[in-house]
Amino acid sequence: MTSLISLFAIAFVFSYAGSIPPGSINLSVVQLAMRDRKAGALSLGLAAAMIEFVYAGIAVRFQIYLTENIEIATWFRWISGTVLIVLGLVNWFQKPKEKKEEPSGEKRAGFVKGLMLAIMNPLAIPYWLTVSAYLQTMNWVNLTDDNYLIFVAGVSSGTFLLMVTATYLGSRFSSIQNNRFLLFKVPAIIFVVMGIWTFVQ
Repeated sequence: MTSLISLFAIAFVFSYAGSIPPGSINLSVVQLAMRDRKAGALSLGLAAAMIEFVYAGIAVRFQIYLTENIEIATWFRWISGTVLIVLGLVNWFQKPKEKKEEPSGEKRAGFVKGLMLAIMNPLAIPYWLTVSAYLQTMNWVNLTDDNYLIFVAGVSSGTFLLMVTATYLGSRFSSIQNNRFLLFKVPAIIFVVMGIWTFVQ
């Protein structure tokens, strides 16, 4: 039991820490929270965590295969870079909308957006491929067919808690929700820079 708890905890910590750098998903969560749309932000985070569960599972199951086929990871980088630049352009030209009291619709919209952003972020696969290989090399974990789902559950939980944290921090800055530069321009610049950096790497 202790080994399973340790496995979950290690995956949780690496997932939480790995989700901290600005990305399309956590920046979108912060944006929604800053606009006082917590329900939508949490729904987006939940959807992202679900997709992270799938991607992390794929990475662990096919670790050796992906390691021996570097060109696959290269394609993932091209896709992710393109998506980041598109998101940046969309944010740049987006305008603030009036708040509407549509709690149920807000949750659905946030969940769908979270699914789409997470699905279009396949870099999670090479990331967890690298992390799982490193953890096993360091003998911190021993992933098998019997316990890898515990590891993946830790990954998904860590991602979701980071999104909850981003929602909480973002909501504390709701006073600037009408500041178009901070709400849209800054994320747009970050998205584009991240996309370009992905191509450069």
